[in-house]
Parts: sequence; structure tokens; C-alpha cells
Amino acid sequence: MLVLGRPSGDPRRRLGGLTLALRLALDAQRAGATAIVLGADAGLTDADLRDARLRIPVLARTPDDVRRIVVSASLVAHRSTFTVTAARDGDGVLDAGSPPEEGTAFGFHAVDVVDAPTARLAERALFRSLRKPQDGWTARWLNRYVSLALSRFLVRTPFSPNQISVGILAIGLYGAYLAAQGSYLSMLVGAFLFQAQSILDGCDGEMSRVSYRGSLLGEWLDTIGDDVTNYAFFAGTALGLHARTGSNLYLVAGAITVGSGVTASLIEYRYLMKIGSGDLLKYPTSQTATNSTGLLAAIAPLFKRDTFVFLSFVAALANLLGPMLVVFAAAAVGILANVLAAEAKMARERRSAAAAPPS
Repeated sequence: MLVLGRPSGDPRRRLGGLTLALRLALDAQRAGATAIVLGADAGLTDADLRDARLRIPVLARTPDDVRRIVVSASLVAHRSTFTVTAARDGDGVLDAGSPPEEGTAFGFHAVDVVDAPTARLAERALFRSLRKPQDGWTARWLNRYVSLALSRFLVRTPFSPNQISVGILAIGLYGAYLAAQGSYLSMLVGAFLFQAQSILDGCDGEMSRVSYRGSLLGEWLDTIGDDVTNYAFFAGTALGLHARTGSNLYLVAGAITVGSGVTASLIEYRYLMKIGSGDLLKYPTSQTATNSTGLLAAIAPLFKRDTFVFLSFVAALANLLGPMLVVFAAAAVGILANVLAAEAKMARERRSAAAAPPS
């Protein structure tokens, strides 16, 4: 049970799209808190925590014989910090400097927001924590820097993450249209918009996570939007190269790339629908790549979306989209084979489980 105590600053200050007090309550809920208690000195009312995302009760006093975590109502802490504090015996106190769970990637020590400098410090730490360990090379060293800066702005606007998803899809599709025109300049601008879509693609997820606005619809919009943009761009590139050179090789390479990709995506979607998720990272091949070691771990980033989108832009800049499309066609076949192998493995596991005698 989280007890919001006396704040050092204004608990109604907004940071990352939420007031400080509401963020604490939602973080505690995610960590397993059963209720939120408004301390007498918190300077808050029930109305300050009235939000559809908060599903646990807000109480005026702490029930007897219940473990409590007491926190300043103006604190910003990493999500895992609540888990660490809750794991200790007896009541806990979460204050400025409280550490995140050991080994947590991009975690940060708690910050008590008392003025503008500490607010900026907390905001930087909060948005940095949105980075993902499984980010590819391009996302880690380029895309995230841009998307996080944009998300810090976008989260203050009336736009929802789902609206941002639709907007960045439109950018990607326009890039595919330009690529289909066939000139060097149009294909370069199309590839640039493809790269821009890849950068902006981080914003909807970052906004969702930082403001607790994630949803199943949002997951599917993100996943399908990425795939549609990919296949549209490769189809547009194939048409553009054919229009420029007259070579059917590019139509064949484009057909292989799109056909293999769409087939793999439909298989993945069927699995995701079965488990009730739209997050492609939950598909077994994605988890295998994330948990890989050795040579496979070293080359895995090459197959991540952020990397092949950036390589497409570099190829367009060097006027080498043709050879790149042929390489992508071979890679798409390999990805489809990997997905089919994962499906075969899961089918064998299901048959083995069905044949096993009951315990």
C-alpha cells in the first residue's frame, strides 16, 4: 500500500503527461500496490487521483496491519524502485536517491521534484528510462535521441499515441509513393521519409509508456503500421527501379521481399492473436534474437528494423537501392524460413504435451 506523504514540491506539477502524484500512484499500482492512501499532509484530494488508469482504491487513512510504503507526493522514481522497496520486510520509505532494482537497464535514482532544475533532471531520467535494451544499433545511437526529444514535446500536446501511430504511417506511405516514381531524387526523398518514419515510430510507444496510455489497439497499430510501411516501401522501390531501368529483376526481387514478408507477418499475427497481444517482440523468433549469445548476438542488430531502414536510406543516397533490394529479398526468405521453423517447433511441442501422460 502506497502512502503519499508530505511533498517537498508541488505534487500537481505535470511531468511526462501526468501529475507527479498520479504518476506515483500508477507506478505503485504497476508494482502491485493494493491501494493508495492520501496522507493528511499530502495536500491532495481524491479528485487529484481520479483517473480511469488507476484501478486501485484511494483511501483517506491506512488500514491496520497492512504494509506501507511512504513516499513524498512530489517524488519521481523508476518503476522498479517500488518493487525493490516492497520486497523488504516491514514498512518502507521511498525517498530521494532510492535506487532502482539492481541490474535494471536505464534505471535511475529517485528524484524529489522541488523546483525547475530538479524537474528537468527528473524528466531527463524518466525519458531516458524509456530506452530498450533490445534496441538495434541505429535506434540506440540515432533514432532514440530524436524520438525521445520529440516525445517530450508530444506528450504535452492533445495528441494520443494512437493518433501519432496513424500520422507516422502516413509519412511512411508517402515515402513509398515517392520511391515508386523512379527518379534518383524521388527515391532518395522516399528513403529519407522511410528513415523518418522509423525514427518517429519510437514516439508512440514512448508516449504510451511514459503516460500509461498503452493499449492492445496501440500495439496493433504500431506493429501493422511498421509492416505496412516496410512492404509499401519495398514494393514502391521495385516499381521505381523497374520504371527507371526496365529490368524485371527488380519486380521479382520486390515480389519476393513483399510476398515473404507478408506471409511471415500473417503467421506472426495469428500467434499474437492467440496470446492476446499485438507486440511483435512476444513472438518466439524475436525473443530468441533478444536472448541470443555469441556470433548470433553480434549480427542480430543487422536484422532489426531500425538497421535495415537506415541501410535503405544509405543505399538510396549512394544510388544502390537495386542491389540492396536483391539483398533484402534474400533476407526476407531467410526470415520467413525462421518463422516457419519456429512454428514447426511450437507444433512439435504441442504434440509432445498432448501425448504426455497426465501428472
